[in-house]
Amino acid sequence: MNAGQPTNSSENKHVFVINGASAVLELVRELLEEEAYNVTTTNFVPRTWDQISVLQPDLLMVDLVVGQRQGWDLLERLHQYLSTTNIPVIIFSTDPRLLSRAEEQAHRYGGQRFVAKPFDIKILLSAVHQLIGPAESAEQAAQQRPNT
Repeated sequence: MNAGQPTNSSENKHVFVINGASAVLELVRELLEEEAYNVTTTNFVPRTWDQISVLQPDLLMVDLVVGQRQGWDLLERLHQYLSTTNIPVIIFSTDPRLLSRAEEQAHRYGGQRFVAKPFDIKILLSAVHQLIGPAESAEQAAQQRPNT
C-alpha cells in the first residue's frame, strides 16, 4: 500500500484512492497505473486528510462502508474547504443504499460519480476519464511517441 506518495514521478494526473480493503486498493492502483495515472492509495488512516491537502490530487475515489462514518466524514470535510471542494470525487460502495444516499445528498458530500462494487472495470475507468480525462496531456503523449 502506498502511504502518501504518488507511485511514479511523472506529471501525469494524480488519483488518490481511499478504501479499507487492501485487495481493492491494489486492483484499482494497477488499473489506473496501466492507464498512466499517478496513484496514491490508503485505507482510512488518521493522516488521510493531511495527505489529500498536501498532494492536491486531480481525483479522489472514496469507499463508503456500512456502519462506518469515516468515508462520510471525509467527504463532508472535503466539501467544506476551498482547497479541496473542487476536487472531483468518485464514491463507491457495495451497498446501493449508501450510493443512493450519497447521490441524493451530493450537495453535502460532493460526489460526481457513484460506482457500485463489485465494479465493472470499464465503468470505473469511464468515470475517471469523464471527470479528469486521460492521464497524460496531449502534449505529454506526443513527446513520448517516437518520431516516424
